[in-house]
Amino acid sequence: MSSVHDDLGLESSPSVPGGGPASRRRPQRITSRFFWIWALLLVTSLGVLGAVITAWVRHGITDTGIVLFVLLVVVLPLLLAAVYAAIGAATDSRVDDDMRTYGVGIGSVLHTSEYADSPFSFDARLDGSVSRLGKRPGRTRKDRREGRSVVVGTEERWLERRGNAFELFDGRDPVATARPAKRGPWRDWEIDVDGRLLRMRTHVRRHPPRRTLLDDLGRAWRVSVRKHEVAARLPDELSPVGAAFVLSVVAGIRDTVVPEPGGTSGGSGTDLADTSWGWD
Repeated sequence: MSSVHDDLGLESSPSVPGGGPASRRRPQRITSRFFWIWALLLVTSLGVLGAVITAWVRHGITDTGIVLFVLLVVVLPLLLAAVYAAIGAATDSRVDDDMRTYGVGIGSVLHTSEYADSPFSFDARLDGSVSRLGKRPGRTRKDRREGRSVVVGTEERWLERRGNAFELFDGRDPVATARPAKRGPWRDWEIDVDGRLLRMRTHVRRHPPRRTLLDDLGRAWRVSVRKHEVAARLPDELSPVGAAFVLSVVAGIRDTVVPEPGGTSGGSGTDLADTSWGWD
């Protein structure tokens, strides 16, 4: 992933965000427990098969040995397939932009499972909500564009998606934007909000359940992406509305990922799309 991080401009940052990419050999990068379970069963079966063959050589063929041999011949291909599927699932969930350290910041959560307004909450901050997709009230056709209302206390902003970009409006003036730059199958997102520039890389066909935001001060921030929830640690200097914009953008990006056919068994993407939140 060194080339991916270079594309995101780590070398030009004031310091390497998060202390640089985490080691691929650390315990958290070991494949999932399902892989180890299937691998253990596979090794055990191979051991039993070896013992059966050894017994045949020393003592001759027995009825029990024949039964075990036939059973293992049937089971071993299934175990091999299970190990392959577990490796594919582990590849999907592996976070390839993980950093050594992350900022603590503000704990932020946006719930997107409800068909009504989607609530969000912060550590020691005002809670708020993001409305369902709809038309903004207004006198002119330009005012009545489709989007979502972001409300925190007495503050209200309007969130719109235009193509692949997102914009947050205070009246008619944009106060925050999020736009991707295409690099083959990758999308390098730049989120300009509250005077901070946050960057995030995504893939059009694969969406791991955790992502990393890199800011312009050389810090890394962790984002957890689930089907009905987006949770993140965000910079303290972001306003509640700005933080809600970041969460909403990540939720919108999540729903643009279209996994390749075949599920996780072939290493393709994980379907995290939430149809109750979608923009289309």
